[in-house]
Amino acid sequence: MKSSLREARSEVVRERVLDGVAALLTAGEDLTFAKVAKEAGVPERTVYRHFATREALLAAVFAWANRRIGFDGELPTDGRGAVALVRRAFPGFDAVAPVIRELLLTPEGLLARLSSREQRQSAAVALVRAEAPGLGTEDTRRVAAVVQLLTTASTWQTLRDFWEMDGTESAESAALALELLLEGARARGVALTAPTTAAHATGGIASETNASETNVP
Repeated sequence: MKSSLREARSEVVRERVLDGVAALLTAGEDLTFAKVAKEAGVPERTVYRHFATREALLAAVFAWANRRIGFDGELPTDGRGAVALVRRAFPGFDAVAPVIRELLLTPEGLLARLSSREQRQSAAVALVRAEAPGLGTEDTRRVAAVVQLLTTASTWQTLRDFWEMDGTESAESAALALELLLEGARARGVALTAPTTAAHATGGIASETNASETNVP
């Protein structure tokens, strides 16, 4: 019972620290452990006890941000899922914009985002294979890379900075790009496999014709 209570209190303090990070970034403050401790209302050593390094702190902030936008870690398996993801996530990024920017611009934030790189790559490749099975390996990889890019905070941030789009508009832009990209990938896949299919069909007809001619008395 005491152990459970201690863990619950520890989790409350941990969340206070992460909320403190978000408050500092929203206020445009530099992120230091001393400032985080002051904002969270805890001793600085408490922050270090939960997050021994800045890298560990930003990794926790990354998970915190995902929870805030409603992302549970489940990656899309088809085009509809990818579109649904950006429509849910991009407006959510607006609500925690300073935190997302910190994750995008700092080395520690990059490490946090790269922690799921292989999982995200595999999911994107599987998605493209499901949507456009006729594509070759290299084309599949290249399309998958762009699909994965279009679902990330980097795309949201770029559209926000260069086109002054809010999360809703940037989501619709990314959704349209995903739909057109996968539509083109499917068409290319069909075009690549069609000649082979036609050749097999023509070959079969030719064989039957030759056999028929051979049997003519």
